[in-house]
Amino acid sequence: MPNKPSLVKHLTKDQLEKAYKSEKHSRIKERLLAILLLYEEKKVPEVAALVRRGISTIELWISNWNKQGVDGLKTHFTGGPKPKVPASEWDKIISEIENKGMTIQDVAVYVKDTRGVSYTYKWVWDVLRRKRHLRYGKPYKVNERRPEDADAILKKARGSLP
Repeated sequence: MPNKPSLVKHLTKDQLEKAYKSEKHSRIKERLLAILLLYEEKKVPEVAALVRRGISTIELWISNWNKQGVDGLKTHFTGGPKPKVPASEWDKIISEIENKGMTIQDVAVYVKDTRGVSYTYKWVWDVLRRKRHLRYGKPYKVNERRPEDADAILKKARGSLP
């Protein structure tokens, strides 16, 4: 039979109950409940069944409680990995590609060639359109037979009509 993990009693039972009742975050409240049940001499498998978590999860919570008390039960999210190309670099990329009529796929290839980082079409679109609010540059074919003064010709033609 495995050894029962020892529980360091940082708080009295009354203080722990008060902390449990005043806690607003459901994750921390659930963990405080598990510690409270362990204060009442319940075994780890019983506590795991009552709070509907795995035994290893309860043991992890006990370990964190023993090391840091209530602060050990709080979640510490790191914010994810650092971006491959930082925001300042995207500003430079945008200034380099402005007024060049590049499509999003062209920008993805440009970033791969110049920065050595390969991004998907969706990610480049997300950065350019959603985060940086860059306008669409709609490519279209230019008619080679169009005269230079087409607007003036059109105005003259419209002026003669009733």
